[in-house]
Amino acid sequence: MQAHMNETEPLPVVSIGRQVKISPEEEKTYLEVRFHVPADAERIHVAYQYDRADGKTVIDLGLRSPERIVGWSGGARTEMFVGLETATPGYASGDIAEGEWAVLLGAYKVPDEGTEVAVSIEIQLKHKRWIPGDLHAHTYYSDGKHSVDEVSRLCLDKGLAFLTMTDHNTFSQNRNTLAKTEELLLIPGAEMTNYKGHANLLGQLDALEDFRVYTVEQASEQLAKGREKGALAVLNHPFCPDCPWEFGFDVPFDAIEVWNGPWRELNETAVRWWQERLAEGRRIVAVGGSDFHGPHPWVQHGRPTAHVRSESLTAAGILEGIRRGNVVLTLDPDSTFIDFQINGACAGDQVQRNSERRTVLLEAVISRVQGDQISLWSDRGLERQWTAANKELTLTCELPQDRLFYRMEARRDMGELGAQVMTCLTNPVYIR
Repeated sequence: MQAHMNETEPLPVVSIGRQVKISPEEEKTYLEVRFHVPADAERIHVAYQYDRADGKTVIDLGLRSPERIVGWSGGARTEMFVGLETATPGYASGDIAEGEWAVLLGAYKVPDEGTEVAVSIEIQLKHKRWIPGDLHAHTYYSDGKHSVDEVSRLCLDKGLAFLTMTDHNTFSQNRNTLAKTEELLLIPGAEMTNYKGHANLLGQLDALEDFRVYTVEQASEQLAKGREKGALAVLNHPFCPDCPWEFGFDVPFDAIEVWNGPWRELNETAVRWWQERLAEGRRIVAVGGSDFHGPHPWVQHGRPTAHVRSESLTAAGILEGIRRGNVVLTLDPDSTFIDFQINGACAGDQVQRNSERRTVLLEAVISRVQGDQISLWSDRGLERQWTAANKELTLTCELPQDRLFYRMEARRDMGELGAQVMTCLTNPVYIR
């Protein structure tokens, strides 16, 4: 799955189409449609079609790599895919080797006149893009209402590509991430849930040693241990009136959840706090997550959606993108999205000041707009505002380079709520 690619860039997909004539003499045999997979492949998608109307024709489907059979779905599916860490059920994800692969066609039943099969193959190469997912959600492994399979289907139906497993104070849910045969990328994690605050440890099967912490020193020790194991530490909903983060912000962490669930005052407070820290010169990654537990009119997977810039749909790629700050948050998966650059650098990146110039170049494409108010912020505060009247807004302008950062927001008046809500929030581009 991919989102928000620059349309001026060539789509990094190799497309192959084949027509295969199968004779009645080939019934009960297996045919190979061979194709070459180049280096740096991330995903192979296969679809096939033939005339099934008479019920006398049955052609099965499978796939092999240069080394082995990687999956078989018989006549149950018309398409399938394999990726580095995701795959259609019945197929194995894993490294996609360069070399000769083959679509397997099982000629189970072939009519006297034979049949023709159309095979379509798409090979997606690794490439940087914004990948949508949810960084905070729960299942019935703690206090959620749904199984992992049910949650996965809900996320896929919303158009999400990944989900972090953040059940409270347990790692048992992470066993579901080991098989790596899910269509949705499941990233292991746990939410350290304490009476003085919550924090996610993401990316490791068992990063949380003990959640029973009472002091800043104890909280720091547990977060540090999780990070030493390779986990990414996120302080969750720090200004929630029911469960705020009371250990302060001098503990070791990698990101802060400024957007938890539907837009409300606790998120406004978190963004104000974050803006103040950025203006002081701190570099803090802002993230968000739905904190989904079960059916709710406003709390849904992907509300908000974390779009992470990565060259691959893998846990390592997503986590590295978050560490870099390459994160844009949106109200929903298909809500307003701000793709902006400063001198070619994306959200989370850094550009160097040029002693021969006084300005930097802002280029932004704001898509799926519904009358949103677009704002540009820096360490000086609110710099500029635009109102997007159309579904897409393109901005290009010179800005002073004597700023610490620039970041962007989109907000929309929700008449049914009688309030203005955030629809998109980017991490900054830093200027040093």
